[in-house]
Amino acid sequence: MTAKEEMKDVRISIAVHSIVAILIGVLSPYLGRALFAVSIAVVAGLGTGKLTEFVVGKHDFKWWASNGLFLYLFVWFDMWVITANYFSMI
Repeated sequence: MTAKEEMKDVRISIAVHSIVAILIGVLSPYLGRALFAVSIAVVAGLGTGKLTEFVVGKHDFKWWASNGLFLYLFVWFDMWVITANYFSMI
C-alpha cells in the first residue's frame, strides 16, 4: 500500500466516524438515561468500525483506534454535551 492510498483510507475513516459521531451525539440527549445513550454510542462506534473496514479494507485494531475510534468518542461526547446544554437553555 502506498502512502497516498494510506492517506485516502485515513481520510475516509475520519470522515465516516465524524459524521456518525455527530449524528449519534445530537440524538444522545433524547435517548433517555445516560447509560442507554453511552450503550447506543458504543454499539454505533463498533458498527461504524465495521462499515469503515468494509469500505477501506482490513486494518489492525491500533490503526482503527487511532484513525477512527478515539475521534468518534471525542466528537460524540462533544456533540452530546453541546446539544444537551443548548436545548436545556431554551
